[in-house]
Amino acid sequence: MKPNDLLNKAQAQLDQLNSRERKLVTYGGALAAVLIAWFVLIEPALLTIQQGPANQAALVDKAGQVMRAAQDLEALRGARSRVVVPESDLQARLQQLLEEQGIAEQATLVRTEEGDIRVEFDNVPASGFLAWMARAEAISSITLNQAEVEKVQAGVLKGYVTLLPASQGNTGAPK
Repeated sequence: MKPNDLLNKAQAQLDQLNSRERKLVTYGGALAAVLIAWFVLIEPALLTIQQGPANQAALVDKAGQVMRAAQDLEALRGARSRVVVPESDLQARLQQLLEEQGIAEQATLVRTEEGDIRVEFDNVPASGFLAWMARAEAISSITLNQAEVEKVQAGVLKGYVTLLPASQGNTGAPK
C-alpha cells in the first residue's frame, strides 16, 4: 500500500469514532510520538553530551601514557650501553627484564628448536613493552630477528618478538 492510501484509511477509521474516542486516539498517538522521539533521538544525544568530558579525559590520559612511553624509550636509547650476557644466562636475564617492567605475567618466554628466543606478549602496557625492548636491545649477545606487535587498544599491545643469540652468527637485518 502507498503511504497516501494508509493515511486515507487511518483518517476514515478516525472519522468513524465519536469525538471522545477521537481525542483519546489523538492524544495517545501524540504521546507515543513524543516517547519515541525522546528514547530514540533526545536521550542518546544527552547521554553522549554528558559522558563527553569523561571520555575526553580518558583519551587524554591514554595519550599521555603513550607520550610518556615514547619519552622513556628515547631516554633509554640515548643512555643505553651495550651489556654482554653469556648465552647460558640470556633466557634468565630476559625474564628478569620482563619482571622489572611488570609485564612478566602477560608474557611467555621460550627457546625455540632453532635456538631463537621467542617472547609472546598478550595485553601488555605499551610503556612496559617499549621499556623492555629498549633494555633487551642493550644486550649485545642478542639480535632482534623479528617482531610482530599490534595495538589491542590505546596503550595496550599484543604480539611476539624473536631474538637471535649472537652465537648463531646471524648478521642479517631484522624483519
